[in-house]
Amino acid sequence: FRSALGLVSLFAAHAHAQSVSVSIIEHGLYTAEITATERMPNGVERNLLRNICHVVTTDKVPARLNVMFGFRFRTEGTPTGEVVELTRVTRYPVSMKPSPALGAVREYGHDILVQIGRVSYIGYGFDHDWELQTGPWTLELWQGRRKLAEKTFEVVDRGERPAPPADDSNCFQLSSF
Repeated sequence: FRSALGLVSLFAAHAHAQSVSVSIIEHGLYTAEITATERMPNGVERNLLRNICHVVTTDKVPARLNVMFGFRFRTEGTPTGEVVELTRVTRYPVSMKPSPALGAVREYGHDILVQIGRVSYIGYGFDHDWELQTGPWTLELWQGRRKLAEKTFEVVDRGERPAPPADDSNCFQLSSF
C-alpha cells in the first residue's frame, strides 16, 4: 500500500496561515525511484521519491502491480519560495485494510510541506494484489478546510502498463494514452 509523495528540499520555515492556490500541470502514469518508505500508524506506507517521470497522460489506470499514478502541481502565492503546509488526501473506491491488525480505511490523508512557486508531485502506486481495486480513486490537496485541487482516476481491470519513454532525458514529456 503505497502513498507516493515527491518532495522538494525545503530550507525555509513553513508559513502558518499563507493562503495559496494550486494548478495541476500534468497527470497520468509515472515511474519513480523510491528513496525511503515510512509506515504510517494506520498501516499505509508513504514513500519519498526522486527521478519522477511522466509516462503517459491519462485518467484510466490499469489495475496492475507497480503502476504509479498521480499529478504534478505548482503551488502559487506570495512570497515565492515560502514553505506552506497542505493536506494530501487519497480516497479509495472501496474500504481497504492495509494491515490485518488495523481497521479498514476508505480514505487517507497526511500533511505535506510544499514551496510556493515550485512544482511538486502526489500520487499512488500499487504494491500488493489486494489493493488492485477498480473504480474511482481521487487524489486531493487541501489547505485547512479549503480544497485546492482534486483529480479522479478510474482504475480499470484491463490494460497493459505503458512503457516509460525511450529517452528519459525529458521525463515529463506529455503524451497520450
